Amino acid sequence: MMQEIQSLCTEIRPEDGIPPYLIERRPPSKRHAPLTARARQYCKAAHRSLEAGLASVCGDARLQSLTILSVEPRSRGSTLLVIVAAPDADPHAMAALEQTLQKASGLLRSVVAMEIQRKRTPHLTFRVVPQT
Repeated sequence: MMQEIQSLCTEIRPEDGIPPYLIERRPPSKRHAPLTARARQYCKAAHRSLEAGLASVCGDARLQSLTILSVEPRSRGSTLLVIVAAPDADPHAMAALEQTLQKASGLLRSVVAMEIQRKRTPHLTFRVVPQT
């Protein structure tokens, strides 16, 4: 049996010889799939509204000095990862800024909700990186 399989294929895999309907098929991972035009437009609108929100709505001077580098969708757009550049490179200050941003996320979500037209407003998660 094994010699027959070797003569029919160039590479032997664990599922060789098993009928296809018995093999569990998993859909290809969309983890690294490129963003669609609609997702890019959605992230760009969220980026614009978050920039405006940090500059005007937030009363904390530390948050007003931040620069938003990018907005990326996570888990089908229900969560947005916001990457923010901080002028300080101190790790303790960056951790404190992340906590402050998480506390202000409700206010920032309301700013995003005014800009985008969606049934549900996305949750925001923040990552603070040093400004280069």
